[in-house]
Amino acid sequence: MDRRIDQSESGAAELISSIFKTPAKPLARGAWLWWFWLFFIHDENTKKTGRCRQIMILWSVKNDPDITCNGMRIRNSRIVADGQNFILDGAAAAWYFDGYEMHEGGDFVLERSGMKLSPKSRRLDAPGATPSSFSYSNGEYITKIKTGSHEFELRAKKTDPHPAVGPNHGHTPLFGSMEIEGTRLEILELGGCERNGTGGAGGKKKDGGKNSGRPHLKRIEGTAYFQKILLAAPPPQWYWGLYHFDDGSFATYMQVYAGRAALAHNLYGKPNLRKPSLSIKEDILVYHAPSGRVFEGNRLMVKPSKSDVAGCWKHQFVGGGKDFEVSGTAEGYAHACWTFEKNIGILPLRSTFKYNEYPAVLKKLEIRPTNKGEKSIILKNGVGNMENSWGFLI
Repeated sequence: MDRRIDQSESGAAELISSIFKTPAKPLARGAWLWWFWLFFIHDENTKKTGRCRQIMILWSVKNDPDITCNGMRIRNSRIVADGQNFILDGAAAAWYFDGYEMHEGGDFVLERSGMKLSPKSRRLDAPGATPSSFSYSNGEYITKIKTGSHEFELRAKKTDPHPAVGPNHGHTPLFGSMEIEGTRLEILELGGCERNGTGGAGGKKKDGGKNSGRPHLKRIEGTAYFQKILLAAPPPQWYWGLYHFDDGSFATYMQVYAGRAALAHNLYGKPNLRKPSLSIKEDILVYHAPSGRVFEGNRLMVKPSKSDVAGCWKHQFVGGGKDFEVSGTAEGYAHACWTFEKNIGILPLRSTFKYNEYPAVLKKLEIRPTNKGEKSIILKNGVGNMENSWGFLI
């Protein structure tokens, strides 16, 4: 998306309020609206392994009469006004990497939900067997998730006043009435707590099972990322990454492309991911917190390769902007996949789209200013998430 960084307090307040509003126009056929959080949880094992526990949660509505996600059928998803509030007939989905194993979909959170969006109280509630909620109050973004015996209360807040941190808004018109629009918060300080009772999706026990069955309350520390996106277009193929560094810096990139990956799991099996030959959109943004500098550009090339970890990938990328060049290498260490399927019109055929997420480490990022005399900036071991998508939905 073409990003707009608003440096005024009134602009930021308006964007925060807009997070809890529905689009001004009804969702077009096939349009997708979602709220998406990534939480990077640091604990005693993070320093040892370089990997952190992660949670992703997404609440979404897609204007399709019939679609499946990981085998769960979603029919007639829609938005309905209810007084000053809105009922979102959609789905809630989440995964949790506990430091050892990935818990995704039905093993963590995946269910249809009659979600309630309350603009006045700045709150989104998703009732169900695995209830969750998201709200904003007194400068904190509060997300709650309950699944089995495991409960999370995740509290994120902006502690760096730099406007690059967000909230920032972007909008890109596409073809005809198609568009992508969204609001993002790039890096927030994360606190809160978790309660794990009788095992659930809580990770391997390191105590021989002595505490199994006892409720255990644990504080949470780390960072968080948020986006609210309206995608009024068929989902494309992309490579994406978002990484947070210990000094408060962050880096994010995205390359949207068209290629043979659209046919994967449609006309043939697994994709052979490669450097795109037909790039549609390129975007990179790096914020260096110690200097307060922002490096933003629209030149990017991602070269994917298989990781040493089964089912995971690496991203090697180069890019830049008006006054800098950048390069980096990231590697995934766990994998979650959301598989969407729907009928192709009245034909006895189905289209398939796979959205893959990988907890990952950005091992090294080098920023090279092109102005004479300026030294390179090197950032190491950023914790984050990368994405690969392939297939298509029509």
